[in-house]
Amino acid sequence: MFIETYYDERAPVPGSTSEPMIPFPELFGEELTVWREYLPMRREINLYSRFNTIPHPAFAEIEKAPRLFDRIEIWSRVDDPMVVGVMGEEKPRYFSIVRWGDAKLTLAQVKRRLWVEKWLLLLTATGGIMGFLVMTLATRAYGG
Repeated sequence: MFIETYYDERAPVPGSTSEPMIPFPELFGEELTVWREYLPMRREINLYSRFNTIPHPAFAEIEKAPRLFDRIEIWSRVDDPMVVGVMGEEKPRYFSIVRWGDAKLTLAQVKRRLWVEKWLLLLTATGGIMGFLVMTLATRAYGG
């Protein structure tokens, strides 16, 4: 299993003293949109639940984050989760903490997968409708 961590001890110091230093990259713009679409299942995680299925190396990265964020969520699809720190309620900001599973996928590869999935869904739906129409016409043509 591949684990990709985003923690950066060399994170820049914030411009104001009221804003905490966040050593994780912020997700915004197209990157945020793509990840939200690719990882549609979201839930807040409890780090200390005994039912936690987070791999130990990923858990070690997550333990660095709780005091920095209002909540920590896991965004996922089958076998491809990403942990995201969330700050704010009205206008939330999102920060990548760690990914595992298919973590080797680049943003470009994820965009390509989403494009293929959309086309497959469209083709499947079109094929189903066409099949239904053919069966309906065939049934009527043969007096069914």
